[in-house]
Amino acid sequence: MVLELENATKKRASIIDYKGSWNIGAYGLATDKYAIFGNGFRSKIINDAREVLEVPVITQNIMDEPIVGILAIGNSNGLLVPPQTSDEEIKKLKAFLEIPIERLSLKNYENALGNLLLANDKYCLMHTETAEKNKKSLEVIEDILDVEIITYNFSFTIIGTVATMTNKGILLHPEMRDEEIDFLKNNTGLRAGKGTVNMGSPYVRSGLIANTHGFLAGLRTTGLELQRIYEILIM
Repeated sequence: MVLELENATKKRASIIDYKGSWNIGAYGLATDKYAIFGNGFRSKIINDAREVLEVPVITQNIMDEPIVGILAIGNSNGLLVPPQTSDEEIKKLKAFLEIPIERLSLKNYENALGNLLLANDKYCLMHTETAEKNKKSLEVIEDILDVEIITYNFSFTIIGTVATMTNKGILLHPEMRDEEIDFLKNNTGLRAGKGTVNMGSPYVRSGLIANTHGFLAGLRTTGLELQRIYEILIM
């Protein structure tokens, strides 16, 4: 099902599932240059994704798992994957994406890069605690993604799960403090606001795959939630 949010010729959003799951953000990631989906999506959904996101879509597991949105973090400049990612998987990704790809391990959360980091083409957000425990990894993140790292004592360590960021805006967990939102606005110049997915879920990244062209949302996401997502991330 495709929602027309702007006009009759441009699809800005699609509500989808992954094998019946509404937590579609766990199974994919999107940038303004490419999107990666884990194996298992229906071909109709992949076609919708290409149209809505306006980028090439590669279907490729990481660590032989479809949860690429949890395991990896990327932007138009590069891609970071867990240390257990196989050589063959990296070879396939490099052949398709033609961007720098590097293995990265974060202490305490070795595999869940997508949960701990939040990136667009200019910035990478991470909790201060995560940054302090992984000082040696910061340079790798900066170099591969070509971003400025912004750290803050966010309400949630798993900033990559409770927020979604494009090159236009940041959608945030409804319990994020106003001071956090102001900090993000002032330090990124992006729109920032609260929202939910899938009929009230506050873990917005778990139900979204988005770039600046459009977004895919979990199947239970309501019309009001879709409009809010569009206003923050796309408009």
